[in-house]
Amino acid sequence: MNSYDGGIKMEIYIDVLLLENFIVNLFLLLLTMKLIHHKCKTSIMVFSSFLGGIYTLVLVIPELRIFSYFPFQIIMAIIMVWITYGKTSIINLLKTTTTFLIVSFTLSGICFLFSIKENLYVLGENFSITKYSIKYVILSFMILFIFIDRISYYLKEQSFVNNYIFSVECYIENKQYIFKGFLDTGNELKEPVTNLPCIIVEESLLSDVNFYGNNIYHIPYSTVKSNGTLAGIRVNNVNIKDHGLEFRKIDAIICPCSEQFSKNSTFDALLSRGIV
Repeated sequence: MNSYDGGIKMEIYIDVLLLENFIVNLFLLLLTMKLIHHKCKTSIMVFSSFLGGIYTLVLVIPELRIFSYFPFQIIMAIIMVWITYGKTSIINLLKTTTTFLIVSFTLSGICFLFSIKENLYVLGENFSITKYSIKYVILSFMILFIFIDRISYYLKEQSFVNNYIFSVECYIENKQYIFKGFLDTGNELKEPVTNLPCIIVEESLLSDVNFYGNNIYHIPYSTVKSNGTLAGIRVNNVNIKDHGLEFRKIDAIICPCSEQFSKNSTFDALLSRGIV
């Protein structure tokens, strides 16, 4: 694509322009969220960064040049931050946007400083950037930072989850069942009569167990969105293992659940706090 700026003809590659601005936007959003200690999904940041990259087209399309003025840039920054941060108060949104702009201006100042090193600048004359080889070093640093941050974030999340995962073994009608249970510290579900803790298991693992015959326990539960009862059976000598080592043996109420607890099958049961 050809563009004119002050009589100077420039050749601009749209795909390169979009890619570079996408990387910069993603870096700025990620750094902003880290500064305010806010966790957000990578997919949301990617979408917001891509939207910001699309916005840069207003700089090279003459018909859209009016949207490149400063007020529209501020509005676009607010939209990007709002998408990334999610629902929040107007005051908090403005504070986060201010942080985003400060980070952006700081990065712009650093980039301008590097550009002066490679291009002749005379006070009182027009300044034109004809060489900027350091750009690829800066972009490489941004990409490396993004990958290291996302990988470390994933590893920390996995490490945290693994610390609360126990191996559960039990026998129901002389058949052995083994599943991975996640210790839900906010779950205090117990059978009210026996006061036994409940273990909620994905029903696909207990498809051959009859939970609607005799000696069935009905455990009431209540959540933010709903309440009701769970059907369960008592199982004695449930073996709880922590990283392969026996932790303790308990009696518990096993309850089936139709929902899948973990999308990547990290665990398939929920343990109440009464287990430990």
